[in-house]
Amino acid sequence: MTAPTLYLIAALLGLLASWYLLPLRWAALLSSLARRMAGLKSKQCQVGEVHWQYLEGGRGPTLVLLHGMAAEADHWLAIAARLRSDYRLLIPDLPGFGGSTPPQELDFRIQAQSQRLEAWLDQLGVHACLLAGNSMGAWIAADFSARHPDRVRALWLQDAFGLHSARQSAIMRDFVAGQDNPFLIRNMTDYRRLVKQMFHRAPPLPYPLQRAGFVNAARLAPELERMQAELLEQSTPVETLLSGLQLPTLIEWGEEDRATDPDGVRVLSELLPNCQCVTHARVGHLPMLEAPGPCLRAWQSFATEHKLMADVTASHDSAT
Repeated sequence: MTAPTLYLIAALLGLLASWYLLPLRWAALLSSLARRMAGLKSKQCQVGEVHWQYLEGGRGPTLVLLHGMAAEADHWLAIAARLRSDYRLLIPDLPGFGGSTPPQELDFRIQAQSQRLEAWLDQLGVHACLLAGNSMGAWIAADFSARHPDRVRALWLQDAFGLHSARQSAIMRDFVAGQDNPFLIRNMTDYRRLVKQMFHRAPPLPYPLQRAGFVNAARLAPELERMQAELLEQSTPVETLLSGLQLPTLIEWGEEDRATDPDGVRVLSELLPNCQCVTHARVGHLPMLEAPGPCLRAWQSFATEHKLMADVTASHDSAT
């Protein structure tokens, strides 16, 4: 075997080893590549004492996408890549998560998170938008819309968290009974179990991204009990926030959601006079990750029916 061949083999073995020995560096590289392929740029800004990291890209009406608990902006990438041609997308790491201000410094009541969202949109000069959220992000979107219906043209809620009158999911029943807290992540086994619970069939995820997801979730552990208490015990229920709201609203739910029971569709449809409901078979708590194609088609149909492009193009700033 020649020396160049040996060098090549050694280099390949070193690269393979780094995949497992330096997973966070690989995760940063893979995430950067995925954002680039989606046509999004990673940006940062300071709003008072809160640091925001967010993704931006596309041209057209402004569509803001909010993630849920222990998640991050990148969870929207699969669908964002397909939305970018029609919308200016703003996708934050909500403060407390991802690359934004760490959780130790923050109030996690929904009203506080909604106020931070307002300040961030003000900073970016966004006076009105289309607003979407998954899970906790849907709860924040509901609060913001209730407080500022003049600033929201339409709502897009996926598997909303914070409904008190909907049937409790199995995960929530165990949590309320003090038997289990799936968001308390202490090791990779805990993290993989959480991922399994969030999906009907989890998409394949490279090891470096699994490791990065674990690190991001595990850093919440010291603050988790406080965060969840503020979120669950001191926040206004979604029913109160949205009751009678006239905004056009698309409600999506995974039929196999084990975190927020699909009974939420019934509750929201009875509250909102101008809503459209779509459920996805064989999909769990994160439809934008597990079924981006069906989610996109549901949104496009909804946006066309409500003429959202025509309604908001004139009043929204496009990305420069």
